[in-house]
Amino acid sequence: MIVMKFGGTSVAEAERIVRVADIVRDRLDRKPVVVVSALGGVTDLLVRAIEASRVGDRERLEPTLADLERRHRWAASGAVERNDVRHDLNLALDAVFEDLRQLLRSIRILGEVTPRAADTLLAFGERLSSRIVAAAFAERGVPAAKLDAREVMLTDDSHGAAEPDLPGIRARCDELLRPLVEAGRVPVLGGFIGSTQSGETTTLGRGGGDTSAAVFGCAMGAEEIQIWTDVDGLMTADPKLVGEARLLRRVSFAEAAELAFYGAKVLHPATIAPAVQQQIPVWVLNSMQPDQTGTEILGEPACDAPKLAAVASRRGVCTVRVASKRMRIDPGFLPRVLDAFDRRGLVPDFVVSSEVAVTLVLPERDQIEQAARDLGGDVEVHVGRERAILCIVGAGLAADTEVRGRVLSALAKVEPELVGLGGSASSVGAVFPAAGLESAVRRLHREFFEEAAE
Repeated sequence: MIVMKFGGTSVAEAERIVRVADIVRDRLDRKPVVVVSALGGVTDLLVRAIEASRVGDRERLEPTLADLERRHRWAASGAVERNDVRHDLNLALDAVFEDLRQLLRSIRILGEVTPRAADTLLAFGERLSSRIVAAAFAERGVPAAKLDAREVMLTDDSHGAAEPDLPGIRARCDELLRPLVEAGRVPVLGGFIGSTQSGETTTLGRGGGDTSAAVFGCAMGAEEIQIWTDVDGLMTADPKLVGEARLLRRVSFAEAAELAFYGAKVLHPATIAPAVQQQIPVWVLNSMQPDQTGTEILGEPACDAPKLAAVASRRGVCTVRVASKRMRIDPGFLPRVLDAFDRRGLVPDFVVSSEVAVTLVLPERDQIEQAARDLGGDVEVHVGRERAILCIVGAGLAADTEVRGRVLSALAKVEPELVGLGGSASSVGAVFPAAGLESAVRRLHREFFEEAAE
């Protein structure tokens, strides 16, 4: 069997939901389990509704709720044509929206949102989308079985970033999912959401929909996991920066994780970890163009794989140089620096240490200056804003010194402020002023990927 996960853009509206039904129907012989995200943009609307309720802003809350309901009613009416099926679906949606309003009313009265309450409210996006998708499937000849993901995705109680309980999930899959698949049904579940052993709703955090697919795939012993999104797959560069960027047909798990971490927004690196452990191939596919080949992510590089895979990049980072006024780094200095930023929820992408200073590359946040002040007066702190990260990724960097030398030489020519080598065996990263990122990416892509293709 296979697991097919469809992201928010793939189920954003009725026409796309119908297309998803066709994609799944064409693969019924592979015994699919389907995982869906909330409709595109719905989670942001829920966040807005939660905040409006917390501060008692009814003028902002009511239009947000109206927008939420309208989005789902339109999707339901366009994706489901049979009157009896649509009637039953609308009754189910009525009940879910009533639950949502009651919970938001409680938040408004209390004036606070606990992590537990936030998870319960954010789960409504997937609860709604999975109902609509299952109804659309059934109407188009897909024998769908709507299943509440919270009955299967058992987690710990870390609300907002819950960890899946893999042994518990495997048992629930054997009890609830596997019989449906063996009976020729197509289970439809929401991604991103789960529950504790006591039944409290949880969410899996960033990229949680992909995590759900990977975990279900591992628990079921899937042949492969398919992540359906709105792009053809992983590319040799950001196509918005490089028009000549090409599709990567196959990459290793390590390369995919580096690409995701350093800018490729198709996957979040943590989401593929369960699949890595069991060596289950992951495919990234385009639901808008289902005939495209996509990108296959394998456990290890293929024997004929190119030495370099891609150049990834992202903006929105800054450099923070922390120098000791004593002109030396004492024992405990680095942990002290890292702890100051960790307390503010700031996790560095790079850490480079010298005899007298430590330089961190961090996401741009308002808390940067606050963390710097926490360090006290015995250090000097310089913050470099408007920076960007560029990373050349490839399995050949680990073993081929000639390739590594070529990459470092090419990076030197585009004059980075900072270079990180050795943090990962499959990547070399550099930091630039954001204004020079585009030209640097194009130059490096031309040297390593366009010329190689010729």
